[in-house]
Amino acid sequence: MFVPLKLYGNLSEKVVSQIIQALNTGNLKPGDRLPPEREMCEMFSVSRTVIRDALKTLAGLGVVTVRHGTGTFINEATDEPGDISRLASLLQISRGTMEELFQVRGILESKAVFWCAQNATDEDIAELEDIVRSAEHPENEGKLALFDAEFHLKICEAAGNRVLVRLMINVLDLLGEVREKVLMIPGRQRLSVRDHQEILAAIRERNPDLACQRMLNHLKDSEDAVSAAQPERGG
Repeated sequence: MFVPLKLYGNLSEKVVSQIIQALNTGNLKPGDRLPPEREMCEMFSVSRTVIRDALKTLAGLGVVTVRHGTGTFINEATDEPGDISRLASLLQISRGTMEELFQVRGILESKAVFWCAQNATDEDIAELEDIVRSAEHPENEGKLALFDAEFHLKICEAAGNRVLVRLMINVLDLLGEVREKVLMIPGRQRLSVRDHQEILAAIRERNPDLACQRMLNHLKDSEDAVSAAQPERGG
């Protein structure tokens, strides 16, 4: 079981971040059962409200499943080929909502990465490099949705605005299963990692305008992937 670090800042967000990191490092594995809420409160030295908020966020991101009366379990990773027809069926009900969510992401994340390029510490940049490096390894292919969420949340955190982090968690929560399924589209994982590398390079160069443009290009590519998986409806 992973050992939590001391928490600072928004407590529920830090719990989310540490659980995602524990998954990425292998200290938590798919199928693992998280400790009961009371035990997690003691581990993280936080209230039950904080733990419940964190678990709700993790469930929204698709990281855990809460089984009432049984416990909270880390979801199984899948490396099966993406089922495009299932994705299209899912998106068909909410395509308008997806477009609006990507509009919001463009506003939030372009500003976040702009501030990140200005304000990120050397430690922040080192953490982003570690996330991208881990996502490059073929053995981590099934975890890319987790690395993707961690990358985007870390940029918001390094931007130095806690409200922005909270908003971004909610946006990723709303996108939920769609994000994971889009990353299963053949070739999409490789493109996403490449985009992250280019965004990170601009942050490392302390070039806010370039970082902003690369983030917007990345989000546009992601939105196009969603649209391409959506079959045209009959007139």
